Amino acid sequence: MAAQELMKLLENNASPSLQGHSALKQAIELYKLMDLNPSPGNVDKVIRLAERIRISSLQVNEDISNMENNVEISSQDLVTSDFLVRKITSWVEKTREKLFGAPEPPFIDDLESAISWIETTARIDLENKNPAAASIKKEIYQIAEQQETSVPFLRRDIFVPVNNKVKSIFVQPGTLLYNLSRKIETIAGATGFGKPSVITYILTGLEPILPRVNITFQTGRASLPDNGDHKVEKKPVTISRKSIVIEIHSADLSPQELKAIYDRYRQELKIRKTKSLSKDQVKLFYLVYNRGGPPREGAKAFWQDVKEVWNSNPANKPYKSWEGVYQRYKIVERKMESLFIQNDLA
Repeated sequence: MAAQELMKLLENNASPSLQGHSALKQAIELYKLMDLNPSPGNVDKVIRLAERIRISSLQVNEDISNMENNVEISSQDLVTSDFLVRKITSWVEKTREKLFGAPEPPFIDDLESAISWIETTARIDLENKNPAAASIKKEIYQIAEQQETSVPFLRRDIFVPVNNKVKSIFVQPGTLLYNLSRKIETIAGATGFGKPSVITYILTGLEPILPRVNITFQTGRASLPDNGDHKVEKKPVTISRKSIVIEIHSADLSPQELKAIYDRYRQELKIRKTKSLSKDQVKLFYLVYNRGGPPREGAKAFWQDVKEVWNSNPANKPYKSWEGVYQRYKIVERKMESLFIQNDLA
């Protein structure tokens, strides 16, 4: 059968989430590498492999939760994944038996029903939550806020694949879904399988595939106390730091693939190229910094002193006025603040 005819046949039999997805083409190529014929008689098997690839490509991220990891799966990735699945089969079956009473998947090959069950159960759990427990949880959060710390053990979500996005569903402590989310996190952490793939495997039996890379976006935020240093129209100021964590699972990831991943995710996070500070900018920063500046009061005298010290060094290009030094320093300060400081609108 011609490649175009086969692809059309697969498209016609695939779920809407798979139609037009690159996972179909990847599945055909991998099926050939397994020395199997992707013929009409094997359409269901090829589609199943494509579905595994599709779900493994979904990324769980704080900032961008609906992005896909478009790095193509290699034959070695598939072998590694199937080898690892066989190793954890007993673990997963015991998990199912403990949570659902049987080692078999409760929603065999029916992801839609599995997701519907999670959503319905989470909604019922929320409606039936214990008021006393909610009050205690609120008190714990208040204490944590006063101590400027967090209580991550209280917050749990289940991440499910919906179409080609990841949906986060909050689960209540002390419930079946909460215990399920803990198992998912443990299995995902031990194996490297994505959380959407792990929940799919537990509930439907569709085996996960280890992604070649996992890309995680992180944003750290904290409101600065009002000390008068960073006031813009009396709006509160927040330190906001974005970072990207790239975990490599594949032994044969090429430098070209890694560079493509890096470039793509810099673009998605709108990370602009910035020039490093010049030697003079570094020297000026520490000249001000080591004098306890910039000052909140007595600015003119402070910057006049900085100008004189700067100009006393023959290696430095002299400034004509204290205003010139001040403006040059503000350039350095703005460059640093662009990395971390944002003025909140609310």
